[in-house]
Amino acid sequence: MKLILTGFRQGAIALAFLMLGSAAWAQDFSKIAVVDYNTILKDYYKAKDSQKQMEDLAANYQKERNERDASLKAIVDSINGLQKDMQDPAISDAKKKEKENQLKAKGEEGQVKQREMMAFAQTASKILEDKRQRLTTELTEDVNKALSQVAKNKYNMVFVKPQIPSPGALIFSEGMDDVTSQVLGILNKDAPAGKKEDKKEEKK
Repeated sequence: MKLILTGFRQGAIALAFLMLGSAAWAQDFSKIAVVDYNTILKDYYKAKDSQKQMEDLAANYQKERNERDASLKAIVDSINGLQKDMQDPAISDAKKKEKENQLKAKGEEGQVKQREMMAFAQTASKILEDKRQRLTTELTEDVNKALSQVAKNKYNMVFVKPQIPSPGALIFSEGMDDVTSQVLGILNKDAPAGKKEDKKEEKK
């Protein structure tokens, strides 16, 4: 479930490139670099943490939804059972009346459960989206800050390598400096010891 990564990629592509200095277009175009956001998302420890947060939150909501589904299904099964009992030719009028009352109560309970499920789904969706946007904004700010440090006084422009080439996107970067590793170096310099060890293991 790539909840946070998808939003972050969209933000990166929307930026397209970072321009440093108001006169960038008039300056030396040889001072152009590229950065691979996909690699940053893969190797930046905070991006991994954000993805894990989103996955855990989504899993918790899915678990609660499953429990609510099971509760509603139990009510539906009970309603079906009552309807079947009422169709029994041998049922007495008194018993049939009792079943009708039970059926009415179960129907009302089912309607309440359905409304609760709809409200829960809407709330969960909003919470997930708000958190995704917040984490995406934080990650984008971190990456752009690190990118600015790398590019300052050295590059006029830094283009983002698109995951999927699109009209107007950078698709050829031979001869341009790739500053991805430098950006990651800045982003991961304060990573907790455990995170740094994980990264070493991945490189093996």
